[in-house]
Amino acid sequence: MTLDPFYLIIDHSQWLPRLAPLGVKLVQLRIKDRSEQDIRTQISYAREFCHANNIQLIINDYWIQAIDLGCDFVHLGQSDLDSVDLNALRKHGVRMGVSTHDEEELERALSCSPDYVALGPIWPTLLKKMKFAPQGLGRLKRWKQRLGSIPLVAIGGLAPARACLALAAGADSACVVTDILNNPDPQGRTKEWLSATAPWRDTPELCRNFPPDYIGASVLPSPNHGVRSRSISTLVIHYTGMPTTENALELLCSPLAQVSAHYVIDEDGKILQLVPEERRAWHAGVSYWAGETDLNASSIGIEIAHPGHRDARPFPTQQIESVINLSKDICHRWNISQRRVLAHSDIAPKRKIDPGEFFPWNILAQAGVGYYVEVAPPDDKRSLGLGAQGSEVSALQQKLAQFGYRIEITGVYDEDTRVTVSAFQRHFRPACVDGQADLSTCEALHQLLACPEISCQR
Repeated sequence: MTLDPFYLIIDHSQWLPRLAPLGVKLVQLRIKDRSEQDIRTQISYAREFCHANNIQLIINDYWIQAIDLGCDFVHLGQSDLDSVDLNALRKHGVRMGVSTHDEEELERALSCSPDYVALGPIWPTLLKKMKFAPQGLGRLKRWKQRLGSIPLVAIGGLAPARACLALAAGADSACVVTDILNNPDPQGRTKEWLSATAPWRDTPELCRNFPPDYIGASVLPSPNHGVRSRSISTLVIHYTGMPTTENALELLCSPLAQVSAHYVIDEDGKILQLVPEERRAWHAGVSYWAGETDLNASSIGIEIAHPGHRDARPFPTQQIESVINLSKDICHRWNISQRRVLAHSDIAPKRKIDPGEFFPWNILAQAGVGYYVEVAPPDDKRSLGLGAQGSEVSALQQKLAQFGYRIEITGVYDEDTRVTVSAFQRHFRPACVDGQADLSTCEALHQLLACPEISCQR
């Protein structure tokens, strides 16, 4: 069986006419502290409403009433398993989902032949106090591997972005209660949930698991990718610029954000692959290099987990080792030249500054990934800057264009030239990023232009 990726839990049947017409296809009615008559009235109403609107209704806890009133699906907690009559459920064709929180509860649930298993809380939850710590995405992935074809439902602390992350990690459906019911605009929030989960509903082929292209990577499929229009020729390095890796993954796996990368490398060196290399990820944006626009079509993107310029701390050694190993493998397999190992700031200098002047490009170059040259320290005694004009400026612009940057050769050191020089410095002469073309900057550019176009070595 299959479940809709958006699993709405409501605490009263009166929510149905407000939210269901928006496109909801899976609803659990979880009623608490009501009289028997009210419980039966709400279940009856919900059954009729959901039947008329082609919505799968699941009744929480009240399995006897569900049977009596002709419902076909119940959700049970572990304590409910103590008293439930499984034979009665099967006799009446009622399917069953079961909550789990640890290995023992999973074994018990599986012994009941459930139609789905729920795991929670994945993140801290506001709905009720839990004796179980947040489960996290790691356990979610392990649960799915154990369950195989049995649907897995993620619950606890989910919002749209986290729901996408849970679905990417292997959940078949993502539950929500308070994020919608306590929202000042529950209808608007429901629409957001439906949009966020749409790829897993409408284009599941974009969300399927896939074998990693790099043997050291774990896979976390993002739905954000498309068909390439050109062959792979470039490797682009980014930093995430976000406080945590999880924050970045939420963004990169959310269809609402419309961004992705092929790989994310955590601070501990763990490598996650989000998009198959043969597919076009959405990491470069508006970009240019050496006459080529739309670098998404021909590049592989690596996002390095790092808070960015707001906290320009050193990149951890184990993280850089993973960057080197992954980059060497990619460049070897796709025959990417040293000169095509680029920063995001190289291909979009007016918009981006990552991975920043504090990224250790020199260490990568020493390991055979990309170019880096040693030059004299910055010296502002003789430099070109804003307002300068003449043949020296034209020559500088010509060399920057020859190297690959998009720059108009005007002979005037304008703002575009300053930004382009800053991008060059950020990658190749990071000792001082000021947009001034001093002798050190010009010497680095001269040496790099003299470097041969050779492939990175494994």
